[in-house]
Amino acid sequence: MAGLYHDQFGREVAKIQLLLINPNSTSTFTQDVARHLHPRLPNDVGITFYTPPPEAPASIDGPLDGISSTAVILKDLELQPKGQAVNAPEYSSGMSRLATGYSGIVVACFSAHPLVPVLKELLAGYDQPPPVLGILESSILAALQLGPTFGIATTGPRTSEYTAPKHALFEMSLMNQTEWEPLFDEAVRAMGISPTRYTGTKGTGFNAVSLHGDKPAEALLEASCFLVQKGAKVIILGCAGMASMRASLQVQLADRMGQSVPVIDGVSSAVDMAIGYARMGIGRTFGPGANEHSPAT
Repeated sequence: MAGLYHDQFGREVAKIQLLLINPNSTSTFTQDVARHLHPRLPNDVGITFYTPPPEAPASIDGPLDGISSTAVILKDLELQPKGQAVNAPEYSSGMSRLATGYSGIVVACFSAHPLVPVLKELLAGYDQPPPVLGILESSILAALQLGPTFGIATTGPRTSEYTAPKHALFEMSLMNQTEWEPLFDEAVRAMGISPTRYTGTKGTGFNAVSLHGDKPAEALLEASCFLVQKGAKVIILGCAGMASMRASLQVQLADRMGQSVPVIDGVSSAVDMAIGYARMGIGRTFGPGANEHSPAT
């Protein structure tokens, strides 16, 4: 397997073992997510972080990137449906490693990423397969528990309500981007959520790999304020790369709007949900007193 398992946090023999997949090929993006999660990791949880090879898109900026990254990851991790790898034992080993080596799998891309349903289908034939969680679904489920309405502040072009700032980083980041608003609208509908609970999605004008610095933070605050003005009582960060911006945004948003507005980071939501499923016994656990053997190596 050529994939880069470049970081692991927590004890190697931790009771709960998670695999976090960054479906884009930007390793610094994965490292940012890992740094964000590290301080809040429980003592009995270990996380392995995976970044695909350079053949995968550097940023997931639309449905085509999602399809492309899924194909690269399936090949790199040597995954194939159980029972269809008679002449390819390396595929069987790849599937077995994923099915028996982890308590849960998180796909860290805020979209209806095809890797989520594909992995669920591939792992379904195994006994006690790890839950596969996407951060879009996980964050929406969390938002529904925290308030009557939610909005999504995300990457991608701004719509006509915004006046685009005149600086080079904005112009560069806007090139070849997908407008996420209609795609997230459809994803929310597909989850069966009442439209009365969803106030909409607003882009910031930056993509997933151009979120560092003051300008993206300012754009994220403006998009969040717009959604609150539309009636959102909870804000969801619509990109895994925004995870480290959550705490400061929540403070700034409260100051600007004069009210407390919970801000949800999808990466933490999905990781916490996967940990919860393992503690329930849905995802397998490892080590003394666990319900399964130790992770495969």
